[in-house]
Amino acid sequence: MHPNQVLAKLRAGQPTVGFWMNTGSPLVAEFAARAGFDWILLDQQHGYWSDDRLLAALQVIAPTDTVPLVRVLNNNPGLIGKALDAGALGVIVPLVNSAAEAAQAVMAARYPPLGARSAGGARNRLYGDDYFAAANQEILVAVMIESREAAERAAEIVAVPGVDVVFIGPGDLAFSLGTFGQKSALHESLIQQVLAAGQAQRVPVGIYCANIEDAIRRAKEGFLFVPCGDDLSLFTQMTRDLVRAWRDR
Repeated sequence: MHPNQVLAKLRAGQPTVGFWMNTGSPLVAEFAARAGFDWILLDQQHGYWSDDRLLAALQVIAPTDTVPLVRVLNNNPGLIGKALDAGALGVIVPLVNSAAEAAQAVMAARYPPLGARSAGGARNRLYGDDYFAAANQEILVAVMIESREAAERAAEIVAVPGVDVVFIGPGDLAFSLGTFGQKSALHESLIQQVLAAGQAQRVPVGIYCANIEDAIRRAKEGFLFVPCGDDLSLFTQMTRDLVRAWRDR
């Protein structure tokens, strides 16, 4: 099986940069994959990826050096296995609030004896005849910390065997604190608490970043798994800038 280059970088303590995709467009995914990102995240939780479009996107990303990841709808073993069987080389599991829920995600993504993933599917074999033997080491499992409860339990969550990345969702974390859209010392304190917990266990920590400046800043703080924005936000900003420039001519 071809080594997962994102996992290789993370295990070496190197930061990785990705691109978040919501549009549900395999064509856009193909161009983004050839831009040179370490990874692309196809978001099935809040994005517009039908099963057919997801499969098509995974097919066009696979021949590139960019690692395809999927954020599944929820912490459901069937959905996790389905995304991996379609050809994702990792999953991001949202709304994980405890060590038990993190362990559930790991179990769904790992083959026995490390998990309970069913050994089916056809596309995964395209990664090599040794896929079933190598997948437990090459499939990335990231669990999302998106609530105060999860942030306060970060040390327990990062200690779960098989968790490759803990990923902070700052927006939902702010919602849980009642501080969405506001600057909050508590919000940032919890973010740093999660980062410290991951570093103490040598588990890479990621955080959603809306732009490249934010991604660079967080990488300098020690976050190793950072997106630098998403397709819909980038397109929206670009088109608004074009219209503004025209009206201001």
